[in-house]
Amino acid sequence: MKRQPSPITHHPSTGGRLTDRLLNVRKRRALGWAALAYAGVVLAGALVGADITLRSKTRWVKGVFVPVGRRGNEVYLPAGSETLSRGPIGIVPLLPNKGHAVLGERQVVGTLVRRPVQEERGLLPNGALAWASTFVYNGTPAQLGVEFEDTAVSTPLGDMPAWHIPPSGDAPGRADAIVIVIHGHGGQRPQALRMLPALRRTGAASLFVTFRNAHGAPRSETGYLTLGDQEAEDVISALHWAQGAGYRRAVLYGFSMGGNIALSALRERHQPYPIPVTGVMLDCPALDWRATILSQGQRFGLPPFLARHVATFTQWVVTRRSGQDFDTVDQIRAAPNFNLPILMWHGTRDRTIPIAQADALAAARPDLIEYHRVEGGKHIRVWNINPKAYDAQLETFIGKVLPEVEG
Repeated sequence: MKRQPSPITHHPSTGGRLTDRLLNVRKRRALGWAALAYAGVVLAGALVGADITLRSKTRWVKGVFVPVGRRGNEVYLPAGSETLSRGPIGIVPLLPNKGHAVLGERQVVGTLVRRPVQEERGLLPNGALAWASTFVYNGTPAQLGVEFEDTAVSTPLGDMPAWHIPPSGDAPGRADAIVIVIHGHGGQRPQALRMLPALRRTGAASLFVTFRNAHGAPRSETGYLTLGDQEAEDVISALHWAQGAGYRRAVLYGFSMGGNIALSALRERHQPYPIPVTGVMLDCPALDWRATILSQGQRFGLPPFLARHVATFTQWVVTRRSGQDFDTVDQIRAAPNFNLPILMWHGTRDRTIPIAQADALAAARPDLIEYHRVEGGKHIRVWNINPKAYDAQLETFIGKVLPEVEG
């Protein structure tokens, strides 16, 4: 009699529990690794963001290097972000000589951009390698044929380099007035030279200043920017310089972070001023640094939820490193305290400082602020969209806040 094989007994519940446990372990490990990777991305983004926020500076005015093709009064350039931009651009040949030209509005010709020569100093030869930029100038006021004085503003940290452009005589009744021009975060004084002809037509003098931790300026103890807070003290020192030079009235003119510096100088602790400040001009001002840091993450393609986390942690790192109080440089929050006329421009294509900040400030103080919302304007390049309109608005505003006086 043959033995019958024993029936095989299956225990599906035991095998299922083991498989479930393995899957759960794998899921937990995967989630753990994913969380660790996410935290690493947030940490790396925050550290980079904090370093840019606190230390950014450069000695070069932004532009591109391009070969120049020239036929008569027309220049042909390769198509690119700068050469395709709306409005005038500047061009400076590197070889064989150094000149400067202002080129007019673009016209695309195949793969090239054609622009007419509007102004030229020196020579812009065919075949030259040249710097081209929407900032138009990269040197000193001498690039415009304007006489100026290299000077320095004395501060507790040391001497801040500055350019002094004396009154032009076009409006003798403003020879006692001066416009303090303040560059932005990581910026340079030449970026505002586009506006110098209009400033000179007002008859007022100009003082193009630098501030602590900017390129060429003295370093603070930490070397960190304070986003407008302590830099305002350097503007107050510039007003002391102006007083010593015989000026009796001033207007502040700030670009990007320079706008925040100008508004920070309006705080009560800085008053009374060495000389009266009668108005403020703001070009694409940084008014809310929390919103600015968040927008930078979004600008570089981070998903909204990741950008928010990186921005929050960036602010925490900045505060831990430097003691930065973001409330002190929130100018939208400070708007009820402003008591001077303000002229403000901002461009709808500004990807550095969200235009919503300017919209909010203008809505908060329509009684004080003349706001020009420039369609198509990029960051601190709204002048390029319509130079004549911008210059006219600037000159009219200065005429209001710095009326001509006898003697």
